[in-house]
This record gives sequence, structure tokens and C-alpha cells, in this order.
Amino acid sequence: MNDLGSPGALAPPERHRDVLHATLLLLAVSGAVAVFVFAYHIVLLGFVALLLATIFSFPVNLLSRAVPRGMAVILVLLALIGLVVSIAAAASPVLSRQAEQLQESAPRAIRSAEAWLWRLQPEHAGKPAPSSAAQRPNPPADNQVSRAALAVGAKALLGVIGGVTEAVLVVFLAAFLVYRPNAYREGLKRLVPRSREKVYEELWEKLRYGLRHWVGGVLVAMTLMGTFAAIGLGLAGVQSWFLLGVLTFLGTFVPYLGAVASAIPGLLSALSQEPSRFLYALVVYLAIHIVEGYIVEPLVMRRAVKLNPALLLFGQGLFGALFGVIGIVVATPALISLQIVVETLWVEKRLGKRSDLSMVPPEKALPQGESTRAVS
Repeated sequence: MNDLGSPGALAPPERHRDVLHATLLLLAVSGAVAVFVFAYHIVLLGFVALLLATIFSFPVNLLSRAVPRGMAVILVLLALIGLVVSIAAAASPVLSRQAEQLQESAPRAIRSAEAWLWRLQPEHAGKPAPSSAAQRPNPPADNQVSRAALAVGAKALLGVIGGVTEAVLVVFLAAFLVYRPNAYREGLKRLVPRSREKVYEELWEKLRYGLRHWVGGVLVAMTLMGTFAAIGLGLAGVQSWFLLGVLTFLGTFVPYLGAVASAIPGLLSALSQEPSRFLYALVVYLAIHIVEGYIVEPLVMRRAVKLNPALLLFGQGLFGALFGVIGIVVATPALISLQIVVETLWVEKRLGKRSDLSMVPPEKALPQGESTRAVS
């Protein structure tokens, strides 16, 4: 029989307290998982707002040296609204015209591909490819096409309305986050035991430092890649070069998958013109991504967390399968944040090993022995 009063034995109050802490921790984790499962879309939008607040922090911190921080946030929001309106007013005619050209060129590209596949079939050797829908088997009825077009248009309109609503919500949430960031930092700190406060401070600084440098680097990379794509496709004589440059700009935000997805419309547009244009466009996209991989990434993103490409692709696929398009968008910064948390709390503090993270402010890191003692 164990003696509760013997050394090493837990007194009943201490044992009850440990059981209570473990139960509360289990309930908290279960609740967090349940909230994320049932409201993951809102959680991911909050993460997007956090990234946007990181972008806002650059001009807000600069303006807050001359004006109050609240006024700096308002000025940044007004500048953002003015920029969006100005770009929309200036680019909408060009984008509309080039979108129409792209819409007309896509069916031609599909018809060219269908004709090529038709000629490859042995039973159609030497026969001309069907040139109209009437010559093809099972032509679709006009009323069915009309109903399908109306359904697609209504769905697209609802999607646009929902997207605009979510965008406004994200922008205002980001504005509140960047207005008083220390309030949220201190609020979370109140939930951390005093013995863990130094670790919390270091983790917060690493996440802030890492996301700021990643956001800055990826914005520069997006601008360079979008500009190179527009110039290269324009010189190659590919129509809709401006719209395709915008798509490349947006696609660069998502490594690997975004690059492939943004190249498909450009290749289809070039193929609809003539085969030589397709080859020119293919060379342009290959050159762009070689420049991105060997020049932009090492120079611009040198201070970013280096994720393994296989891990990044797996994470993007997993986030996309679980959360859809928004999951693919936030996959990279989410994986970066997760890597910082694991490296800091487990590798450094628990195992006592040195981390290989590149986005770490050295002046904010605790001494290795002190960090280990703080968690043990």
C-alpha cells in the first residue's frame, strides 16, 4: 500500500488539481476542434484578415509616427479604397475587352484540340473534322444551353455578392487588428502562466517577424512575376496579355499550384491564335518560373521560412481538399506559422535543439538553456 505522506506521492488536493487541469485542457482542445470543424470558413477568413493586417502594418506604422494610429488606419483604408476604385475605373474597359477576347479564343482552342484528337482516331483517318455542332453526334438543344447559361450566371452573381461581402468583412477585421495589436497580444498573454510568459513573448515575436517578412517578400515576387508575364506575353504577340499578367500576379501568391493554374489561360489563348504563339507563350511561362525559382526566390524570399517543396505541395492539396479554394490560398502562410510553432515549442524548448528557421529575430530569442528551463 502506498503512503500518501511518503516522498514522491501526490497529496489528494494536488492529484485532484492535476486531474482538473487535464480535464479542462481536454475540453478546451475538443472545443477548439469542434469550432474549427463547424466554422472553419470563418476561422480561415480570420487568418486572411491577419495576413491583411500584416500588410497594413507597414504603412500604418510609418504614418503613425506623424499622426495618431487611428487616423493612420483610416488613411490607409481610404487609400486602399481609392486605389481599388482607380484601378477598376482604368482597367475595367481593358479587362472587359480582353476577357471577351479570351472568352472567344477559348472555344476556338477547344475546337482545335477536338479536331486534332478527331484526326488521331484510326476510323477518322483522312476525314475532315466536324466544323459545326450540327455535324457532331447528339447536338445540345438551345433551350438546355440557355437554361444552363442562366443557372451559371445566377450562381456566379451570388458568388460575386458573397465574395464582396466577405472581402469587406476581412478588410474591416484587418483594420481593427492593426489598430490595437498589443491589446490582443496582452489579452492572450493573460491566459498564459507566468512561468511560460517568456516563451509566449518569443513565439509571438517569431510569428510576427516571420509573417511580416513572408508577406513583404511574396508581394514583391507577385509584382515582379505579373510584370514579367505581361511584358513577355505582349512581346510574344499573345492577346489578352494584360489580363494574363494580372492572373500571373495573383497566381504567384500560391507557390507551384498557382503558377500552373495561371499559365493555363495564357497557353489556351495563344493556342487559339496559332501554334507558334503557343510555343512562344510556353517559353515565356517557363522563363518566368525559372527566374522566379532561381533569382526572385533566393533574393527576395531569402529571409522567408524554407518549406520543403513536397511538404508544401502536400499541405496545399490537403488544405484544398478540406477547405476548398480558400484553403489553398492560406496553405502556405498557415504551414509557415505551424512550422514556427513546432520548431519553437517542441524542437527548441522541449528537446533543447537548435532550430534552423531563417525568419527568427536573433535579438528576441531567449538563451537556449533558459528557454529549455522555462518549458520543462
